[in-house]
Amino acid sequence: MLIELAAGYLLVAAQPQFEQPRPAVECAEFLTDWPARRSCLRGLLSDAEDALSDAEGGARDEARMIDVDTGGQFHAADRLETAQTAWLAYRDAECDRRVALMFISEQSREEIGLDCRISLTRDRTRELREM
Repeated sequence: MLIELAAGYLLVAAQPQFEQPRPAVECAEFLTDWPARRSCLRGLLSDAEDALSDAEGGARDEARMIDVDTGGQFHAADRLETAQTAWLAYRDAECDRRVALMFISEQSREEIGLDCRISLTRDRTRELREM
């Protein structure tokens, strides 16, 4: 039985791990329809921000439990709030920086900004959930 479990684990671990495609690729079906493409990207950003909010709520609950367990010695909840505020400022500034580097149409610049915000928000959500 132990050998079968180990073999099963090795098979699962050996499966290729594919990254989710870039948000702009997820909305590729609307490549020639900018309003629909913008709507698709904005929907993905809304979904990503909802997931981030859920992950942040879980991290906040965990931080509060740590504060209760330690008598608030480490200020975990306060530090989470500080980190999240700083992260949101970073995300927006970084995506604005990326857009500023592009000498292309306004639509393409907006797409790059949305793609960036979605990707970074998804990454932050994973970070908060894995901690």
